[in-house]
Amino acid sequence: MVQLQENLALFEDLDADLYAISADTPSNSMALKEAGEFTYSFLSDESLSVLDYVHMKDEEHQMSYRGVSILDENGEYLFHHINDHWGEQIEETAQLIYDQLNE
Repeated sequence: MVQLQENLALFEDLDADLYAISADTPSNSMALKEAGEFTYSFLSDESLSVLDYVHMKDEEHQMSYRGVSILDENGEYLFHHINDHWGEQIEETAQLIYDQLNE
């Protein structure tokens, strides 16, 4: 998440909103957002329903995968990519997102 914050400029040409979604409680998500001084939105999905919808729910362990999901302007699922290292590979992650949105 820090890598995303530090590299938000990579996404400035996107007509999109960026969110971090986790299964953490709302209070834990807010504490992390405030502690890290993140400027993008954090969403709490304790029930894993949104994570399931965007294909980022690990059914076996009942937790979220790390990676990227893309929804269109109507909230319809378009794409997901599971990658524990998406932040470390932020430039490749950004390119993947741009490529998917330009298909």
